[in-house]
Amino acid sequence: MQMKFFRMILVSLLLSAASAGAFSLNDFSILLPLPRAGEEAFLLRPESVGARGALLSYRTYQQFFQLVPEHSNEALWRDQLKVVAVRLDPCFVEGPGPWNCRRQIRLVWQPVIWEEGAYLTRDAAIHSFYEFDERTFAELWQQWRGLASGSRTDILQVHPRLRTEGFKGVYWKVLRNIILEYCGEKNLVRMTSMNVMAEEQLWIFSGFDIVDGKSKSMTVPRVGGPTHAVTQTSFQFQSYTGGITPEPDADREFAELVSDSYSFKKRYSETQVRELVRTIAGYENPDKHNPGTLDCASCHMANMTYQWARKQYPQFLWESEFRDALFTSVWNLNNSSRTDVVRPNQLRAFGYFGRDPAISQRVINETASVAGALVLSPEKF
Repeated sequence: MQMKFFRMILVSLLLSAASAGAFSLNDFSILLPLPRAGEEAFLLRPESVGARGALLSYRTYQQFFQLVPEHSNEALWRDQLKVVAVRLDPCFVEGPGPWNCRRQIRLVWQPVIWEEGAYLTRDAAIHSFYEFDERTFAELWQQWRGLASGSRTDILQVHPRLRTEGFKGVYWKVLRNIILEYCGEKNLVRMTSMNVMAEEQLWIFSGFDIVDGKSKSMTVPRVGGPTHAVTQTSFQFQSYTGGITPEPDADREFAELVSDSYSFKKRYSETQVRELVRTIAGYENPDKHNPGTLDCASCHMANMTYQWARKQYPQFLWESEFRDALFTSVWNLNNSSRTDVVRPNQLRAFGYFGRDPAISQRVINETASVAGALVLSPEKF
């Protein structure tokens, strides 16, 4: 109790120094900057310990497949795995409903490696989910409110204040303290992973829930198994060659697109492509799909396939034709990581692709939904 009181006083003092402002999307889904030289020690590691234990014990972590081919899981856990992003969610739901809100913080982990005078990441990731009862989340939210540091018009990006202050600044001290106060093995409820294999041409998704201290493999929606794989063998931008294994039992056109985009474009009419684009827009819309209604591969590939379609079919009326499927919000939904190059092998939803920030439209939309709930209807939480 004394230690908890001390932490609360520390957070209060730090928040006073932070001169908090209005919320932006960056205060709900927080993409950390890659560390500068000398900052690596300030990052959160699996063995970082707070009030609820270590963030991620090796006993729990070792249940995953090998994350990258060149290093053992033990070496990654010990030396390279770091938190690169943090997400707050007051109402995580999955499945067709009716739903009960699950109040959570999600940590995104990637291998962070020093190479050629700077840090970069490997194209693999782990997500850890920490859950709270209503009272604890209300307490957490009162502290989180002090992190507000932007405006509703800000785009989701590498957190601007963290990028300026670095990991020795006030914002990270506050956020780090909150994470260690509220997250640990005692309330860890789920782990998911995306590994990379076969010379960075194969990615495998898997996960497990933790119930009463025991792990239970998750079943991937729409495919019915515990794993889901994506292959992309094209080294040319703007085209897909590979596939999804197993293919989802719905939306076969999508599976054909990511298997062979050249043949797909010859086979399907513009009318058919429009319907598929509407489907993909729905993948990215949290009002239409959640993690219990959409398989891993379709969710992670929606971002780039939608961009591929925009490049291939400029004649479509992109701002009006798909309005019924697109997510809308009063928050800024523009994508700061979008470029003119379509990378079929970029499946990253929120984190880093090498040294480049990777932010999917799905994450932006989900963040806007969270922001709307917590800022516009705070009495619910």
